Amino acid sequence: MKKEKITKVIVNSVLLAAIVALGITVYQAGSSQNEYEDVQEPVQLVELEEEEKPSVDAGTSLVEAKLDTKAKDTEKKEDTQNASEELPNMETANNSEYVEELGLTDSDAETVSNSSVEAQMNMVPLDFTENTLMEWPVEGSLLMDYNMEQTVYFKTLNQYKVNPAIAVQAAEGTEIRAAVTGTITSIQEDAQTGTTITMDLGNGYEAIYGQLKDVTVSQGQTVQTDTLLGTVAAPTKYYALEGSNLYFAMRKDGTPIDPLTYLP
Repeated sequence: MKKEKITKVIVNSVLLAAIVALGITVYQAGSSQNEYEDVQEPVQLVELEEEEKPSVDAGTSLVEAKLDTKAKDTEKKEDTQNASEELPNMETANNSEYVEELGLTDSDAETVSNSSVEAQMNMVPLDFTENTLMEWPVEGSLLMDYNMEQTVYFKTLNQYKVNPAIAVQAAEGTEIRAAVTGTITSIQEDAQTGTTITMDLGNGYEAIYGQLKDVTVSQGQTVQTDTLLGTVAAPTKYYALEGSNLYFAMRKDGTPIDPLTYLP
C-alpha cells in the first residue's frame, strides 16, 4: 500500500513536470512569434510607405515654378502694352471696368492713361487760318508796332528800320502764355531776342515768342491755348532802352505777317 502511494506521487510529479515544461515551451514559442512580428511589422510599414510615396523632383518643380511665374509676368506686360495701344482716349483709359477686365494694377492704369493723354496732345490738328482769333500772350501795353512797309525807330539802336514783330511791354517775370494751339519746333538763344520759342500753328503759320526765361515747355511738344511757356526776361542789349518786353512775331510760309490781325 505504501509503495503504491509513492508510485502515484512520482507519476503525478512527472506529469506535473511535463505539463510545466510544455507550458514553458508554448510560452516561449508565443513570445518569439510576437518579437518577430514586432520587428517585421515596422519594416513592412516603412516599405509600404516608400512604395506609396510619390516621386518628386525638387529641382524640376522649382524650374517649372519659375517658368510659370515668368510666363505670368510676360502675359501681364503684354496685356498692359495691348491696353496702351488699344485705348482710344482718356475716357477709356479711366474706365475702371476696362482696367479691371485687363487685370491691370493702379500704376499700370495710370501709365496707360498718361500715354493716352500725351498721344492725344500730339495728335491735336493744327489748323490755323486767316480767320483764327488768338489770345494775348502777355498782359501789357504795346511798346513797338509791327511794320514791314515803313521804318520804325529803335531807341536803343538809335536807328529806323522795319519791324517784323510787335513788342509788348511787361515787367520782368510776367507770365507768357501760348496765344493759340501749336507745336513747338525750336527753342533757341538769339542775340537780339534772347531765349526764343518758335511754334508751328498749321497751314504754314508760325508764332515766335522772344525775350523769355524760365521756359516750361520743350521742343516737339504740342501745347494748347493759354499754356504757360515761361516768363518775361530782362531785355537783351538790343532793347536795353525800350525795357523788358515780349517779342512776338508771326510768319506765313516764312513771310512776316502782322500779329495784331489775329489778336482781339
